[in-house]
Amino acid sequence: MAEPRRQDALAGWERQSVVDPLAAARHQRYIVDVPRIVSPAELRPTPWKNGGGVTHEIVRWPDSDDFEIRISLADDRAPGPFSRFPGYRRWSFLAGPAPITLDIAGTVQELVARGDHIEVDGDVAITCALPAGPTRLLNFLVRHGVDAYVGHGPYPGPIRFAYALAPLAWLPEDHAAVFDPPAAAVLTRDAVWLR
Repeated sequence: MAEPRRQDALAGWERQSVVDPLAAARHQRYIVDVPRIVSPAELRPTPWKNGGGVTHEIVRWPDSDDFEIRISLADDRAPGPFSRFPGYRRWSFLAGPAPITLDIAGTVQELVARGDHIEVDGDVAITCALPAGPTRLLNFLVRHGVDAYVGHGPYPGPIRFAYALAPLAWLPEDHAAVFDPPAAAVLTRDAVWLR
């Protein structure tokens, strides 16, 4: 959780008021930034660029068609090609119950366990096979030149986004947290994050 700050230092953000135990005698109140929790029911469906299905968008910055960062969940129900995103970097993490086999420009890679992932240029040709049936991928698209990094597992610094592949102490499984402003959070090996 973020370090408490004076109330006057933070205006306009979602927040929670707490009493600082060291200052209780002086009755000073502090603000702790609270991330926006996104449940699976809140995800926005977006048609795939190639017309082959629907992605459930979690967040994009800025919230326009000309985004710098987009994070979404894709339900992969049938084998076929992925959309290409020239000018972006793509990270895809296995977030579903079944493995997926990816042919990435002629190189085959299998994602078997939740959290297994690829990182490729957004314009690379990718085709998927579903050897054990439908599954789900957590996808990050980051425009080239944007200062952002996607990771998996513990991270000690401030983050903008976290996704729980399994329950975290503060975030239910398959839920996301959006931090605005960025803040530190307790992350385990079951977390995927963006800083």
